[in-house]
Amino acid sequence: MVNSRFLHAADLHLGAPLQSLGDSVPADVAAGIRQRVNRVFDNLVQVAIREQVAFVVLAGDVYDTAERDPGARRRVMLGLRQLDDAGIPVFMVHGNHDPLTSQFVAGAALPPNVTVFGAGGVESRVVTMPNGVPVTVAGISYATAAETNNLSEQFSGVVGSTVVGVLHTNVGGNSQHGNYAPCSAADLETSPVHYWALGHVHDRQVHATPKGFWAYPGNLQGRSAKATECGAKGVLLVDVHADGGLGQPLFQACDVVRFQRLAVDLSQVGELDSVHDHVIASLQQAVDAAEDRSLMVRLSLCGATGINAELGKNWQSVRAAIVEEAADVLTDGGVVKVINSCRPAIDLVAERAKDTLLGSVLNELDLLEQPDLDPALRLEVERLLVDALDGAR
Repeated sequence: MVNSRFLHAADLHLGAPLQSLGDSVPADVAAGIRQRVNRVFDNLVQVAIREQVAFVVLAGDVYDTAERDPGARRRVMLGLRQLDDAGIPVFMVHGNHDPLTSQFVAGAALPPNVTVFGAGGVESRVVTMPNGVPVTVAGISYATAAETNNLSEQFSGVVGSTVVGVLHTNVGGNSQHGNYAPCSAADLETSPVHYWALGHVHDRQVHATPKGFWAYPGNLQGRSAKATECGAKGVLLVDVHADGGLGQPLFQACDVVRFQRLAVDLSQVGELDSVHDHVIASLQQAVDAAEDRSLMVRLSLCGATGINAELGKNWQSVRAAIVEEAADVLTDGGVVKVINSCRPAIDLVAERAKDTLLGSVLNELDLLEQPDLDPALRLEVERLLVDALDGAR
């Protein structure tokens, strides 16, 4: 049976250079990484065809800049033609990185399966799903890179038994992204839209509403070791049931290169020579979980360790050795950065004998553990602990 589902993607940023591969990645590896990320739109197309989706929505920032990289434009055109050959309609809006200016309007003609929603107001089309359910797809593009209006309000007049709203927006003023086309969760929940196919925020989010969901699929390909760029990246697949209801959006990875922040705890490491073994073991686990993607890792060595001083003294050589050994594990990936966040291990017995704030707190804690401690004295000890901890802030 053919699935009655659609595909939601956003923030493809095609043509964008990877923001940072660090200075530890060999030039040939970096070149291969940059070449492979160009295939990410092909992965989206293959998912759409394999899943036999009824339509695809692209919720803005398809390109990274309004000028559009010629190579990226060509890859998009070829992908859209493949979707056209498969009979899959595509509904697209433009966001702050690729506003619907004359540069886009004057571009090459898109395949007939592609509908670009304009910037003058919300437009809509009706798609009949394979199970017979009519779905109204509505959307609006940016006319300028700095859209300050609440465009969600313009969906108030959209009608349909099942409505998909396509919008590039910042819900709730997310500080990690520009506050473009700002709106609130309440704006979305009180609208006639059942599924809000959103773009702009790069970390994946799915929120239930009384009618259905509002969701960000995240960007299609991570671009750096920034927290919101790390982890699996891809698209959301949404089932439309025979009664018009919506299934829980399902994530499907499409990324080619995966960025990851990896913390390696050295608190149990007693020898400097063992650091590398712990790091390589952690890297191997990350590679095994990366679904055959090239992995770009930001390493952080952490924990309270007795080798902290020795590690700091030999940091440059330790770091160089880690980067060198990591190359054998990561193969076609690399280490973006290595950070030493370790701290000295504290001898708690010795600290109790010192006339310090920490010593006082530890000794007071010992008193609290005595079962026969007078209740009034216990309260006084608790007050002293609060005062001591306040002084430590």
